Amino acid sequence: MRQHNLSSDEKTSKHLEITRLKTEHHEHLNPHGADHERLREVRDRLAAQSQVTMRLGHMLLESGASSYRVKVSMARLGRAVGAEEHHSQVTFGEISSTVYAHGTFRTEVSEQRVFGTNAAKLDRLRHFVQHLKPGVTVEDVNKILDRIQGFAPEYGTTANMLASGFACACFCFLNRGGLIECLIAGIAATIGQALRKQMLVRHMNHFGVWMMCGLVAATAYIGLAVGFQATLDSMHAINQSALPVWFTGTAAGYHAGIISAVLFLVPGFPLLTGMLDLVRTDISAGISRLTYVLMLVISAGAAVWLVSLTFNWAVDPPKSPPVGDPWLFLIRMASSFIAAFGFAMLFNAEKKLCFWAALVCAIVNPIRFWVVENDLFLWQFAVGVEALLIGLAADVISRISGFRYSRVSLSVPAAVLMIPGVPLYAALTHMNQGDYTQAINSLVEVLLVILAIGIGLAIARMITDPGWRTEAALAKATRLAEAERAGAASEFVMR
Repeated sequence: MRQHNLSSDEKTSKHLEITRLKTEHHEHLNPHGADHERLREVRDRLAAQSQVTMRLGHMLLESGASSYRVKVSMARLGRAVGAEEHHSQVTFGEISSTVYAHGTFRTEVSEQRVFGTNAAKLDRLRHFVQHLKPGVTVEDVNKILDRIQGFAPEYGTTANMLASGFACACFCFLNRGGLIECLIAGIAATIGQALRKQMLVRHMNHFGVWMMCGLVAATAYIGLAVGFQATLDSMHAINQSALPVWFTGTAAGYHAGIISAVLFLVPGFPLLTGMLDLVRTDISAGISRLTYVLMLVISAGAAVWLVSLTFNWAVDPPKSPPVGDPWLFLIRMASSFIAAFGFAMLFNAEKKLCFWAALVCAIVNPIRFWVVENDLFLWQFAVGVEALLIGLAADVISRISGFRYSRVSLSVPAAVLMIPGVPLYAALTHMNQGDYTQAINSLVEVLLVILAIGIGLAIARMITDPGWRTEAALAKATRLAEAERAGAASEFVMR
C-alpha cells in the first residue's frame, strides 16, 4: 500500500514539475516562434482529447448509464486517445472531467440536461468502448460517435404506443384485473404514451409531462370503463351477473385497472440505476437520480389522485385473481413475457434484447407469484431472490452475446415488473385522501420491495463483475488491457 501511494505521489510531482517548466518556458517564448506553435499544438490536442471524452460521457449519461459506467468508459477512451490519466466526477445531471497529458492537464465541467433511456444506444456505446485500441485518433472517435448518434429510434411512434398499451394491459392482469379491465387499461395507456411521446419530442418539462399524461390516461380509463358499463346496462338481453369472472374481473365497476393504465409512467430504468449507483458508493449520482425518480412518481401520483377524487374512483387492487390454476400460471407467464417485452421497447432496446429480457421475466416472475401466494416466502424476500436470478441470467446472456448487450439493459426490463406500481400510486392517493394509516402501510411495503430489488441486482453484479467487488478493478478497467491483448482482432464493428 505504501509503494502504491509513493508511486502516485511521484506521478503527481512529475506532472507539477513538467507543468511548471512548461509555464516558465512559455513566459520566455516568442509569441510568433516555433516553440510557441508547438506548445499551442499540445494544448489544442489536449483540448480535443478532453472534449471527445466529455462527449462520450454525455452520450452515455443521456442514454441512462450509471455513474460507474460513465466514469470507466470516459477513462478508457481517454487512455485510448493518448491521455496519461483521466479522472471524472459524474452525477445525474453534471460531469466534471480532468485529462492529464503532455505535461499538463485540462478540466471541463458540463451540465447534462437531456434525461431519458436509450438501451440500444447505451449498448452500442458500451460495445465501442470495449473494443477501443491504444492510439486511436480523436477524429476517428468522433466519426464513430457521430454514427452512433445518428441511429434512428428502434421503433416508430405507433409501435411505441402499442408497446405501452400491451405492457400495461398485461400488467393489469398481473395486478388481478379481468379481461375488460386489461383491455381498457391498455387503450388508456396507449393514449397516455402517445401524448408523452409528443411532449418529450418537444423537450417539455418532465414533471409536467408525467402529470399531464397521468391525468389523460387515468381520465381515459374512467371514461372507457363508464362507457362500457353504460353499454352493458343498455343491453337488457345480457345478464351481467352471469358473465364469467375472467371477463368482468372481481372489482365492481371495472375499477381495478386505473393504476395499471398509468404504469408506463413508472421510471423503472432510472430507479434501478440510481439504486445501483448507491451500491457503488456513487452517492451524489444515486441521490440525484432517485430524487428525479421521486419527483416523477409524485407528479404521476398527484394526477391519479386528482382524477380518482373527482370521479370518486376506487384505486385499490382486487384481493384475488380472476382465474385459477393451471390457467393462472400460464397466463401469468404470457403476461410477464409481453409486459417485459413492451417495457424493453419503451427503453428503445433492440428486438433480440427485448426477447431475452422477456424470456427471463416469463420464467421467474410467475414462480415468484406462486411461492408468495402459497406462503412459501415473504413478498419482499421472493422479490429479492427473483432480482438475483434476473441479474445472474442477464450476465449469462450478456456473455453469450459477446457482451454486445449490457447486464443493465437485460435486467431492468425483466425487473421493472416487480416494482410495486399499484401499491405505490394507491399509497399516494390514500395519503392525499387523508387515510394516513393505509398510506404509510403501503409506502413501507413499497419501500421494502424496492430495496429488495436493488439488493438482489447488486448481489448479482458483485458475483459476476469484479469491478463491483473491489475498487482496484476500476483502475484495471481503464488500462485497455483487453484491447492491447486482442490487437487488430478487436476492431470495432458497427452493425
